[in-house]
Amino acid sequence: MDDGIEREYRRRRGVPAAHLTLVAAAVLVVVSALKATTLSGTSPWDIVTPVIWLGLGGRVVLEQWRARTSVTAAGITVRGLLRTRTWAWSEVYDIRVEGTKRGTSRWPAYLYGTDGRRVLLPHIDEHQLADPIAEVEGLCATAVGAGLMRRETRPETEERILRGARRRTAGNRAVLGALTVAVAMFALDIWMIFTDRPTHSVLLMVCVPLLCLPLFFLALDRIGEVLAARRSPAPS
Repeated sequence: MDDGIEREYRRRRGVPAAHLTLVAAAVLVVVSALKATTLSGTSPWDIVTPVIWLGLGGRVVLEQWRARTSVTAAGITVRGLLRTRTWAWSEVYDIRVEGTKRGTSRWPAYLYGTDGRRVLLPHIDEHQLADPIAEVEGLCATAVGAGLMRRETRPETEERILRGARRRTAGNRAVLGALTVAVAMFALDIWMIFTDRPTHSVLLMVCVPLLCLPLFFLALDRIGEVLAARRSPAPS
């Protein structure tokens, strides 16, 4: 008797349109690149773009057909793109559906470990479930009722979760900042070309944004921590 805890979440419905579009674009880019190499030869730089697109397309395929989440009385198993990991129920702090405007899923579910780290639970989202929030609440209630999981608030774990969220926010904003720098460097490179000045395209559009990325992250991460400290109540 498993008390309804035995479940498997995998792709059962159609593939999201965004994923299909990405795979189609990857196929077109790779086919076009292969056709171009047969006509005019190739250089190492000509291989970079199709390899990147091939990796993106391959990731989508693996996410849709290999990845899945399995739940048993022993724990939760996540089969990802390349590896499989299992968390015993004693290692599970909580399971949460978090709304997001990024990515292809707007309501993905995450497992939070007792160490505050989170991992995406494949296919527990609005694409494969009519109501992922209700599904997760039902799963947690079943686990608690079976004595497998304890849903209690632990301040130290909650602080680690908030810290991880602040770091992810800093990382996302750092990437946007680096992309903004790359656009600015592109404009500068075009201006240098039209004014017959020496150009350094690789240095400007690749090296400078990559150098700015960790600097932006460190600065934004520090700002986030300072603001969080100011918002937290003073100890009595």
